[in-house]
Amino acid sequence: MQTTPTFISDPSLARAKVGRPKAGTEQDRHILLLEQALELFMVEGVAQTSVARIAAVCGVSTRTIYERFDNKHELLIAAIKHMVEKDVSAMVQVDNLAHQSLQQVLTDIGRFMLNRVLEPRMLSFFRIGVAEAAHLPELSRAMKEVGPKRLHQMLAEIFSFYAAKGLLPAQDFTQAAESFCELLIAAPRTKALFGVLEPDWSAEAHLEFVVNLFLHGLQGMEPANAVK
Repeated sequence: MQTTPTFISDPSLARAKVGRPKAGTEQDRHILLLEQALELFMVEGVAQTSVARIAAVCGVSTRTIYERFDNKHELLIAAIKHMVEKDVSAMVQVDNLAHQSLQQVLTDIGRFMLNRVLEPRMLSFFRIGVAEAAHLPELSRAMKEVGPKRLHQMLAEIFSFYAAKGLLPAQDFTQAAESFCELLIAAPRTKALFGVLEPDWSAEAHLEFVVNLFLHGLQGMEPANAVK
């Protein structure tokens, strides 16, 4: 019997997906802290954003923050995880998977991802992250775990779902997910970062090309020995 993947691993985030908690609850305040802290990190950079600065903007004491997180890097990872899980929830409407083609699902997800990574604040955050990665390699690895790796996991689960329906040959779907993200994001983001994205560049045309190239290539592959 086929089982539709759930995609949400953190129970508290799964509950938040249904709707924001009532104003004033502990969960609501925690989410607000994560979102406002991430906004500061994106705009001002990790190195330049202190716990005191976060506390002042969020209207809490530094003691409140340190009661929840050992340091600002731990807060940053939690904030990124929250953002990514929200994005995953927004990208994938689980109940619709059984009624949509893989091409349509990839197009919808790809459009969301492309719009997200090309947002000015996301480009700024990526630029800051690259600059600071050399000084904070452990933080960089942790960010990868809760960011790109989580998105790859989501896509791999989707591919596995369609493979179970006999619509894809068995492959290493984690590797397939990584390849799809690279095809979709790498070139446009790099060009946008250096300000050389062509004026007539079309996100929709790029998306259509990538989805067709990736999907037709994947469907035409011989089955691998195992799905990871």
